[in-house]
Amino acid sequence: MGILFIPILLVIMYLLILRPQQKRMKEQRAMLSVLDVGDDVRTDSGIYGTISDLDGDTVFLMVADGVEIKISKASIAEMIRYDDEE
Repeated sequence: MGILFIPILLVIMYLLILRPQQKRMKEQRAMLSVLDVGDDVRTDSGIYGTISDLDGDTVFLMVADGVEIKISKASIAEMIRYDDEE
């Protein structure tokens, strides 16, 4: 019984922790790969804005009229979809 405990525990840990995390990372990479100028996004820190320029791993985000910030592409948490765009 003791011999089976550790492998069973490792399988449970993989299924409950590692696999969902890998799935989220895959979805995040897919979302980042399709970003384009004009997309509305939210950053990890909660800043909402519109992408005004992309330069490799750097994103320029328009957060207000005449206010543009430079952020890392990896800090984008989600693309904002509005209901009327369906």
